[in-house]
Amino acid sequence: MPVNKTSPAALDEYAAKRNFRETPEPAPAAERPHRQPVFVIQEHHATRLHYDFRLEADGVLKSWAVTNEPSLDPAVKRLAVRVEDHPLGYAGFSGTIPGGHYGAGEVHIWDRGTYENLDPDHSVAEGLDAGRLSFALHGERLNGRFSLVRMRGKGKGGGKENWLLIKGRDEFAKRSAATAKPAAPARRTTAKPWAESAGRPPAEVEVTNPGKVLFPDDGITKADVAAYYRKVADRLLPFLRDRPVTLERLPDGLGPGKPHFWQKNTPDSYPAWIPRVELETERGKPVKYVLVNDLPTLLFLVNQGALTFHPWLSRVGDLDRPDFVLFDLDPGPAAFADVVAVARKLHDELTAEGREAVVKTSGKTGLHVFVRWEDAGGYDAARAWALDVAGRVAAALPEVATVEIRKAKRGGRVYIDVLQNARGHHAVPPYVLRPVPGAPVSTPLRWSELRADLDPKRFTLRTVPPRLARQKQDPIAAILPTG
Repeated sequence: MPVNKTSPAALDEYAAKRNFRETPEPAPAAERPHRQPVFVIQEHHATRLHYDFRLEADGVLKSWAVTNEPSLDPAVKRLAVRVEDHPLGYAGFSGTIPGGHYGAGEVHIWDRGTYENLDPDHSVAEGLDAGRLSFALHGERLNGRFSLVRMRGKGKGGGKENWLLIKGRDEFAKRSAATAKPAAPARRTTAKPWAESAGRPPAEVEVTNPGKVLFPDDGITKADVAAYYRKVADRLLPFLRDRPVTLERLPDGLGPGKPHFWQKNTPDSYPAWIPRVELETERGKPVKYVLVNDLPTLLFLVNQGALTFHPWLSRVGDLDRPDFVLFDLDPGPAAFADVVAVARKLHDELTAEGREAVVKTSGKTGLHVFVRWEDAGGYDAARAWALDVAGRVAAALPEVATVEIRKAKRGGRVYIDVLQNARGHHAVPPYVLRPVPGAPVSTPLRWSELRADLDPKRFTLRTVPPRLARQKQDPIAAILPTG
C-alpha cells in the first residue's frame, strides 16, 4: 500500500495550533492509509468535556467536537462542531495535553473501529461539501448506521460549521430513557440468575455488505460465511448453547493490517435480545459474555465479523464443572502422521478405561480429542485425570509425544495439551471456521478416517456442508451432555 502523500496544507491548521516539542500529540507525517478506513472517538476532558469524533478520509482524520456522548437513540441529535483535520496517527492517541496548550486536558479513546461510506455515489469529501455524510460504524460501543448533517449558517462568531450527529434506525438503535414512551415491561427470559436477555430475536437477521470479501485468497464473501453457519447451525449450536463464548472477530476479513481481535465483553450497543451472562474475571472485573443459544444470535454475530466462536467447556448451570475433557494435540514442527499416531494411541488408552472418545480436526494443523466428563469433581479433577492419561500416552510414544509445556524442550514432538481444561478457558468447538486462508473448518471425524495420509486442509467452508449431507449420523454427537 503506498504511503499517503497528504498535501502539507491539509494539516497546516492542526500544526499551527500545537508545539510538538511540548505536547505528546503526533506531528503531521506521511502515513499509510488503512485498508478499511477507521474511525475513533476520543473522550476529551478539556475546559469542557466533549467527544472528538474522527473519520479517516483523504489521508487525514476529518474531525468534529461532539458536545455530549454519542447516542444510539435515533431521536437524540448531538451537536458536532467541525474542527481542523488531524493526522492519521491521532487515531491511536491517548494521553495528557499540557496546561497552556491548545486543547489542554486528558484524552482517552472512547471507541474505535472501521466504517463504511453508505453513499455509493459520493466520496466522503463530496459528502462534506454537500453537507451530509451517511456511514456505518463497526466499533466496540457504536455499531450501525449514522449520519452527519450540516446545519445552516455558521457557529457562533461565524467561524466553525455546526453539524448534527444522528443515529440511524436499525437493529443497533436503542431508545434512551429520556425519549422512550411509557410501555409495558419487556419480556425477560433468564437462563440462570446471572444470565439475561430481553425480548424475542427477529425471525430473520439481515447480512449487511454481503459482497465484502473475507477470505481474499479464496473469494469467500460475508454472505458465504453467513450461509455456511446457517447450514451447520443445528450441529454447532449444541456445543455453544448456554456456554460463555469469546468471539474471534475479523470485521474486514483476512489480510495484513486488518483488525483481528478477541471479544469477551458484549457491547451495550448489541440488541437486548442477545443473551449474555455477567461473570467476574480473576481480577474481579465484570465481563458480559455472549450466549450463542439460537440461530438469530449466531447470524447476528457473524454479521459483526465473528468468524470463530470459542466457548467454555462448562455451561451456566454449573460453570465449575466441565461437560467435556479436551486433549489438544499440537504438532508444532512434527508431521501430521505423528499427530495421527498419538491420537490413535490416546484412543486406545481411553477405550481401555471404558470411555468413549471422539476426534476432530482443529481446523489448522492439529487434532482435538474430546471425552464426556461424568466423574465426580470439577475442572481440577478433570485436568488431573487428563494429565495422567496424557502422561501414559507420552511414555508409550516417547519419540513422537510429550507433555512438556516448554516449546524449547519438546524436541519436535507432538504436545498433548490438557491445560485448557480450566474454568474460564475456552476451546474450539466442532464446525467453526478458522480465520486462515482456505477457510478451513474444525471437522469431526470417524476413527476409521484417521489415517496418516489424511489432509486436514480438505475440510473447508465449501466441502463440509456436502459432507454433512451425506452423513447419516454426526460422529461427535455421542459426547453431547444429556442433561
